[in-house]
This record gives sequence, C-alpha cells and structure tokens, in this order.
Amino acid sequence: MRNKPYAGHKESIRQLIKFIIVGAVNFFVDFGILALLNYAFGWPLIISNTISYSCGVINSFLLNRRWTFKQKHKFLSDRFALFIIINLISLGVNNLAVHILGDIYGLPVMWAKLIATVFSFTVNFAGNKLFVFNRPVTEENKK
Repeated sequence: MRNKPYAGHKESIRQLIKFIIVGAVNFFVDFGILALLNYAFGWPLIISNTISYSCGVINSFLLNRRWTFKQKHKFLSDRFALFIIINLISLGVNNLAVHILGDIYGLPVMWAKLIATVFSFTVNFAGNKLFVFNRPVTEENKK
C-alpha cells in the first residue's frame, strides 16, 4: 500500500490552487489599475496602490466566496467584515512592502508591487482560509 501524505488535505490543496488562480486575476486587476493611476495619471504611489488593491479585494471576495471556498450562501455581513479586516491587514503588509522596496530602496514600482504581493498573498490566504471562509462545504451553503 502506497502512503499518500496529502490524501487528507485534498480539499485544502484544491482551495489553495483556486486561491492562486483568483489571486492571479486579482493581481492583474490590481497591477493594471496601479499602472493606470500611477503612471498614466501620475497619482502618488500609496494612493494608487490603495485604490488598485481595493479593486482586487472586491473581485477576490466575489470569486473566492463562490468558486474557491464554495460558499454560495446569502451575503453575511459578519463574513464580509472579517474579509475586510483580513484584507486591511494584507493591504498594510502590501503598502509597507511597496513603500520600503519602492520609496526607500528605489526598486521600480512594478517590481516593488510584485514582491509586495508575495507577502500580502500569504497573509491573505491564511486569513481567508482560517477566519473568513472556514465553514465546511455542505449542500446547504452550496445553494
């Protein structure tokens, strides 16, 4: 008999893969809006980053609620409040990293954003998995 160390974690691995896909979509939304606001309109980096990140957050909640974590239940304000708190923490991590890498160390904005996204992604997945979408998938919440 072959040992399957990940057998008990199939659902979490599936969720992580979907979260990465949603994250990639969010990244392009975030990255595109950041480029538009910062490069095209000349807005300050932190303001541009906050607005672009917020657009990704809205997309993230909708896609992760329905597709990644399969929670199709009616909108629950407590879940959304937790989602916003996790994303504010993640935004803080993202802004701090963008500021340090871009403003202090002089990395190009888009490289700073790319690196910052790795840090905020880690905080975001852990927070969403553990606190926001931690309800087990049942027939009731698939509806």
